[in-house]
Parts: sequence; structure tokens; C-alpha cells
Amino acid sequence: MQQSLVETGTHLGDTLADVAYDKSLQAVSIELADNYYHAAQRRFANYANVQILHGDSGKLMPQVVAKLQEPTLFWLDGHYSGGVTAKGDLETPVSGELGAILVSPVRGHVILIDDVRCFDGSLDYPYLDDFLAVIRAEGRYHLEVSTDILRMTPKQFPERG
Repeated sequence: MQQSLVETGTHLGDTLADVAYDKSLQAVSIELADNYYHAAQRRFANYANVQILHGDSGKLMPQVVAKLQEPTLFWLDGHYSGGVTAKGDLETPVSGELGAILVSPVRGHVILIDDVRCFDGSLDYPYLDDFLAVIRAEGRYHLEVSTDILRMTPKQFPERG
């Protein structure tokens, strides 16, 4: 089974650096800010298992998810943070990112969403309770909020063939 990581918000690339050395792991990271994107391109140029995409993760996630053939670990942390970070159409594309993942025909994804303290209905963030209600209604994930991270783990892992 191919192991994959998809992250949004490459920033300095430290998360990728922790996984890039493992050649059995395929990693895709989406970064909107030009400066962070170009720095990550340079930093990971010699890693064939790492792909850096440039653009709005809310718009690119459907394309990324469509290519997946196995359950994947998602780290969703692409949002505007002021300073030299970039802002797309929204302060945070998290709702679009998650929507693309939830319609994937591949079952068994694990999804980690950072900065849930920001889910207060302002700056394009959903209200946390409303966001969780949508996920619960979908019915496939156990949810846990701890240390500012929403952890979504599948209720049932897919059978291996």
C-alpha cells in the first residue's frame, strides 16, 4: 500500500522535512504564498517523493484528491496568517478542502485540521459546532478536538484486498 501525505500551507516546509526522507511516502504540499512556494521548491528539489503545488488549496484540493488511490493522511493548515503569508479568495479554504476530501471515492482518509480555535464564524472560518455537525451527519468519522487540532479518523478502515 502506498502511503501518502497531503498538506495545505507548506510555510517553511518543516512538516515535509520530517517525512521527505522516507522514500516510501509520497507527499504533496500546497502553498499559496510565492515566497514560501519558491523556498519549498528549492528545499525539496532533490526529493522525488515530494511535490509542491502553487496555488489556493481550496481550488487545488479536488485535483489532488482525484489522483489518490489509497487512504491518505491530510494535514490542513492553509490559511492567511498576516505578514508574508498569502490570502486567496478566503481567509481560510478549509471548508472547500474538507468538502473535496469527503467526496473522495477512496475511504479511510485520516484528516487533521489545525487552528480550530479560529473556528468562530469570523474571517471565513465556520463555527466549530456547525462544522462538526456537517462531518457528523456524513457519518464516516470519529471526531476529536484536542490541542487546537481537529482529528478525524475513519469509523471503519477499508478492507485490504
